[in-house]
Amino acid sequence: MSHQWVNRLVAASLALALTAPATGLGGFDNHRYETLDGQTASISDYRGKVVVLNLWAVWCSPCLVEIPHLVSLQEGLPEGEATVIGLAIDSGSAVAIRRFWERRLQIEPNYPIWLGTAELARELFDVRTYPATLIIDRNGQVRQKLLGLQTEEQLSAAIAAIQ
Repeated sequence: MSHQWVNRLVAASLALALTAPATGLGGFDNHRYETLDGQTASISDYRGKVVVLNLWAVWCSPCLVEIPHLVSLQEGLPEGEATVIGLAIDSGSAVAIRRFWERRLQIEPNYPIWLGTAELARELFDVRTYPATLIIDRNGQVRQKLLGLQTEEQLSAAIAAIQ
């Protein structure tokens, strides 16, 4: 991927990104998601932490650009205080997603990756485009819904805004 192409993709995505408080979302915090290791997890398992829930897909070009920003963000988050969670939408099995990270991204995920569907994303989060990121406060309330590619700096600012 050329640097110039990445810059244009980021600029176009940022121009289209919408930031708005998410309202009317119900039941998402208790829904159980399959994890890459075959277990299940829920947003409610992270109560007391700020959660950056990123809805992404292996077939989404802006998502590929955004993921390294999420990895970098996770590295800088205070342990036990906040975390990134990736919700892979219609992206195949856990094995396929791991293979995608290894072969296409050539990085290891340093945050939990869960499996989801587009139907679930629409039903629980009112999300129809990717990437989409929800900033969830320590009480499990969605404080922001960010549509489009986000940089580490933008996500850090969104987290700081709710602290």
